[in-house]
Amino acid sequence: MSDLSPLFRPERTWFLTVTLADEDSALLTRHVGELADSARDFEHLHPFETIATVILPNHMHAIWVLPEDDNDFRRRVEYLQASFARRMVEGGHVAEKEADRLWHPRFWDYRIRDAIDMERHVGFMHGNPVKHGLVSHPDKWRYSTWHKFRADGFALWTADSLRTSGEP
Repeated sequence: MSDLSPLFRPERTWFLTVTLADEDSALLTRHVGELADSARDFEHLHPFETIATVILPNHMHAIWVLPEDDNDFRRRVEYLQASFARRMVEGGHVAEKEADRLWHPRFWDYRIRDAIDMERHVGFMHGNPVKHGLVSHPDKWRYSTWHKFRADGFALWTADSLRTSGEP
């Protein structure tokens, strides 16, 4: 494991999993550019820093650090979901009547406790494409911060990162 202490911010670092309602959908990876644009849409209104992210066909994981004076990650997730749904309707990828049901109504959120906890979650995230049988190694998954972490000298994924419980 590598030391992620400089990236960790107490009380403001969140691990999130956001899932499409249709578990068989591949909408997120087919339209990853629109997903990124959706995040940029509201980032200037409600800032956040993305530490790590992995986009899978039907769900995404992210670790966000929020500003000291605004720890409302729910609003950010809702903006992301609404903006992406709007883009899918505008692009003709989803019918307008389906836009409100595009996302699973609930999402997983977890406040990261410390740098070690963050390392564990980053390793879990980067190993998720392997866990789901999409690739044999994180190097082979393009929709991930794995490549940036590796280029920066962090090696946070091992086969032990994959837990049978499904969560870190």
